[in-house]
Amino acid sequence: MYIKGVNFIFITIYLLLWISLLDAMGFGIWNLFTALRDKHDIQHYTNDPIRSFDHLFIFVPALNEVNTIVKTVNVLLDSLNSLPIKTTLVVIDDASNDGTTQKLKLLSNLSGLKVIFRQFPNAQQGKGMALNSALEWVETRSMAPQRTIIGVIDSDSQPNSQIMAQIYKGFTNSNYDLIQTGIGISNQTSFLTLMQAFEFQVSNYLEQVLKMDFGSAMASGNGQFMTLEMASAVRWHSSLLDDLEFSINGFFKGFYGGFLPNVLMPQEAVTTYKALVKQRTRWCQGGMQCLFSYGKRIFINHHIPSRLKANLLLFMLIPFGSMIFSIGAFESIITMYFLLIHNYSETIGIIAIIFIFGVVTSAIMTIAAFRMHLTDHQKFNFMNSLKMSLGNLLYIWCLVPIPFISLWRLLTGQNNWVKTAHTVSHDHSEEVSK
Repeated sequence: MYIKGVNFIFITIYLLLWISLLDAMGFGIWNLFTALRDKHDIQHYTNDPIRSFDHLFIFVPALNEVNTIVKTVNVLLDSLNSLPIKTTLVVIDDASNDGTTQKLKLLSNLSGLKVIFRQFPNAQQGKGMALNSALEWVETRSMAPQRTIIGVIDSDSQPNSQIMAQIYKGFTNSNYDLIQTGIGISNQTSFLTLMQAFEFQVSNYLEQVLKMDFGSAMASGNGQFMTLEMASAVRWHSSLLDDLEFSINGFFKGFYGGFLPNVLMPQEAVTTYKALVKQRTRWCQGGMQCLFSYGKRIFINHHIPSRLKANLLLFMLIPFGSMIFSIGAFESIITMYFLLIHNYSETIGIIAIIFIFGVVTSAIMTIAAFRMHLTDHQKFNFMNSLKMSLGNLLYIWCLVPIPFISLWRLLTGQNNWVKTAHTVSHDHSEEVSK
């Protein structure tokens, strides 16, 4: 009876642990309900245009991007040419020291391109500050705030004209102040990059669908677009998670966003565990900053829909919950070790339940997300889906140290901007930072 009681407690604790760790990655148990939705969320957009725009500005922050910046500029200029609207590509060189500045000077006379060269002591103060410098330049041009679109695209992202056309249509066929695309990982070449694809194309993807149903999608790094009216009213601030802070301040001022479920903005995943930890630590620490700075205001705000408010607060509380449950997880592993010794058959059954629960949860979410963002002519990749579902059981544990590191950095005042390191995918082997 004692062993059975311990087994029951172990199952309960471990299932709660899995739910918490799933939440810590940003998809949570709520996504299981989202996973049962129809293929597309077309009800959030109209069939025909209901408004028009005069100008689209694309902001591309660039810091030490010598190996990619020329191709990025050329691809973006080409993808913008086909849009039925005047466009300007604005590249912000944030005092690069690797040759990026020299290459941008050679490109600066291209039609449709504006390069902003930031200098010290104002340079390299974070992505948000770089974006604000571009916004200030746009504001000097006396554009109509409600008829001007601002977009933010990462310097390693190279979207085609079809992606840009869908984004523009998202604005003309809705009244959203902000439009966020999905993220598609372009370098799925290893376990680490494949699991980042799971995060972006499944986990975060379903969260955005859910948030839009709850009242508003949110800016999420690469592929965020907003009206000049919203950008000027909200602006970017100094949090390490600038897009979350931007969205929160937008809610306070009555701006809301939509998500494009059938549009994936291409993005490179980091290729080393060290780079992954640095990137996710910055994001996690930025979320903690936002919780401490805005948590109370979010809770008492009467303009944010209740379901969206609950989702937002839960998202920011997840790192703290995951730390508690991570400690419990290690205790559970020790318990499982002794149970294997004393009651092998029942313990194997418990392990099987945990394994099946994790795989089935991940599989449901993967299939649902792929159904939503795959177009009719694309085929469902069964092997990648299987790898994601199985690999997630290990990948979750790879992320366990991140909230502990983030909290330590926050408590010790280490709030410097730690850039994401990417390995160049073409001829160069050295890493560049974004």
